[in-house]
Amino acid sequence: MLIFSQNPNATYVKGYKAWNKLGRYVKRGSKGLAILAPCIRKVKVFKEPENKNMYHDEEAEKEIRKVVSGFRITYVYDIADTDGDDSMLPVLVTGLAGNSEQEKVIYERLFGVISKEHCVQEVSGTASKGSFNLETKVISIREDLEYLQKIKTLLHEYAHLLDFKMHPEDDISRNRRELIAESVAFIVSLRLGLDTSRYSMSYIKSWLKDKEELKIIADSVQKIAYTIITELAESSDSAFSMLKEESEE
Repeated sequence: MLIFSQNPNATYVKGYKAWNKLGRYVKRGSKGLAILAPCIRKVKVFKEPENKNMYHDEEAEKEIRKVVSGFRITYVYDIADTDGDDSMLPVLVTGLAGNSEQEKVIYERLFGVISKEHCVQEVSGTASKGSFNLETKVISIREDLEYLQKIKTLLHEYAHLLDFKMHPEDDISRNRRELIAESVAFIVSLRLGLDTSRYSMSYIKSWLKDKEELKIIADSVQKIAYTIITELAESSDSAFSMLKEESEE
């Protein structure tokens, strides 16, 4: 809440030294974001003896524990206020790397197929890689992403659109919606010959609360992925001709 009140656009924050450890540095003149950090101190506390019939001297019955004694103000910096090496950043922050001509063609044609029926737009000035507006049904993709990330993100947001269309119920949890969308994006990307596992597996793990949820969403993932693959296969675009065989099975 403190970070949001000071910088609503912050996406990934760390302290000054933590950024240095990742090979990055805070730009001169950057303003830190004040947060409350716990003050930790060590205390001696009596511990219960394992054997209730055994008694030891007073010191033997004590152990050292770390406890929160209060909070202090400290400062963190958003990734936008840093510069340097990207290689040690988590893939969920950096996104997928891939800007080949093949990936460019797939993205442009995927964009074309989906936008025939739905409103798809590229946007700038946002930290989010993509979004789906439940009210307007508009899919937005950040324009400065590399093409492989754009493909994965477009499939993810399109999966959201189809998921809400198939299951408009309000009682489906956010994490389940995200698991469905990312699983679909991974499957369809793989069918297009693109491996997004480095990003998708981390994304899925970040939303997975219980492994049983994977069984619950399996049917929805299969149906939505099949719908997208069939739609691409039946389009007039020859770029997706390799999907035709699967759609007919």
